[in-house]
Amino acid sequence: MEAICGLKDVYKVLYQFERQFQVSHEMTINEAMLMCCLQDGDGKSAGALCEYIGLSPSRVSKIINSVEKMGYIERSISSEDKRQMLFSLTTSGWRKITEMRKIELHIPELYAQLKSCFEKG
Repeated sequence: MEAICGLKDVYKVLYQFERQFQVSHEMTINEAMLMCCLQDGDGKSAGALCEYIGLSPSRVSKIINSVEKMGYIERSISSEDKRQMLFSLTTSGWRKITEMRKIELHIPELYAQLKSCFEKG
């Protein structure tokens, strides 16, 4: 039970990191991960986005809608399968990716904080 109680510190560190990320980038980490999946320039299906992000289809659907409302992605019908929607970055989406690459994420500090959570126990 002690290990489970210790997880609260891990969640606190990750929550703080996500809040800082959201303030810096004006989007959640999940929204940014969706955009990362699309940065190879190929359109992706919702299923491929789910697999990449590791979330349920219903959750990814909400993320898709959110990023689409921001104007960073667009949907189109697959030329190979007319039943399938493909998602890709818009010009604004590419600009946002470029902008996000310029901001330091402080990953070493995040690792250090997470490591200290595990060393406490």
